[in-house]
Amino acid sequence: MTDTESIARCSKQPERAQQTRTIRLGAGGSTIEVLAGPAETSGTVSIYRWRMSPSSRGPAPHFHTTFSETFIVEDGEVDYFDGRAWRTLRPGDTTHAAVGDVHALRKERAEPATILMALSPGVPREEYFAQLATVNERDLSRLHEAHDNHFVDDHER
Repeated sequence: MTDTESIARCSKQPERAQQTRTIRLGAGGSTIEVLAGPAETSGTVSIYRWRMSPSSRGPAPHFHTTFSETFIVEDGEVDYFDGRAWRTLRPGDTTHAAVGDVHALRKERAEPATILMALSPGVPREEYFAQLATVNERDLSRLHEAHDNHFVDDHER
């Protein structure tokens, strides 16, 4: 099967578009949409859409040991930390954190923002995102460790 055939076959399944799972990230109104998990991409990539509410802040500086992340801003403005400096990302801007690269996102403006996140290889993050909304402070570090989130000194936050 060629890549084109794969795309054509997926596009003939409109019911798949209606099966997007939305995960609420607590009471603040932010959500994660699961667009494609590793099961749909043979483990190649996972794709999520993060709709950040006006009050959403974003994760502190951290890294992953088993996957890379690519971020594409669809709407609003988000600040991105590449391990050295912060820079503002606007709609259409893309940035990438390779495996082991320290990175962070923050949103200081009181307006929503939307980011596409592509994780490679594909990793199932649905349970992690869902548990973030309800985990107590005592279990938070264990949740991060179990899902390959390793936070670093965030003195620059």
